[in-house]
Amino acid sequence: MIKVKDLYYNVENLNLFENADFEIPSNKLTVILGPNGAGKTTMLKLISGIIKPQKGKIISDAKELFYLPQKIKYPQGITLTEYIESYFYKNNWTWFLSKKEKNKINDAISLMELSDKKDVLIDNLSSGELQKANIALGIVSDADVILLDEPTANMDLVNRIKVLKFIKKLTQKGISIVVILHDINLCISYGDWFLGFTKNHKIISGEKENFFTAENLKQIFGIDFRVVKDNEYIQVFN
Repeated sequence: MIKVKDLYYNVENLNLFENADFEIPSNKLTVILGPNGAGKTTMLKLISGIIKPQKGKIISDAKELFYLPQKIKYPQGITLTEYIESYFYKNNWTWFLSKKEKNKINDAISLMELSDKKDVLIDNLSSGELQKANIALGIVSDADVILLDEPTANMDLVNRIKVLKFIKKLTQKGISIVVILHDINLCISYGDWFLGFTKNHKIISGEKENFFTAENLKQIFGIDFRVVKDNEYIQVFN
């Protein structure tokens, strides 16, 4: 579990967070949603430790944490497999890979349905394929907490669904996932716990039934929504 307690963070005299207080449950798919500029990416960076809060604290029982940013600078002239292999070279200062590590890489590539691209230069991969490769990096990291900033960006609907289904399955293996998404109805379909970052930099949290209300969505996005609930199904319209 990750606990954010009384967190304060200011950027250029703008209070992005003031007394932020919430929890991220273990072994769940937690979805962060909200308008641009609400601080979603900044919060992932705070949780990952890339940046530090000015006040407050973040308590985590994670053994290993993997953070996938939205914008990545890719090296040129290497294949997809070599890109995934770079995780081990960068983190272990090794000159060769063990059989276990090679199998782990191949399994991750296969799971992300990229086996036919393993020898393709990453320069020639589509944006969606690159995102899948980045998620494969998270898989080989053996992290028990994975933070993903818009991992389905630049994917068509079919691939978005495939990736979210796979991410959801990772929680069944004891991995806690925190992901920023923008498609509200996909959030509803795959998320377990939700964090809404409002236009006024407040944070609303909760499970599906309590989180997705017209009132909460109005606070988060500043526009009116219609929420339709039918037994276990929820749909949102604006």
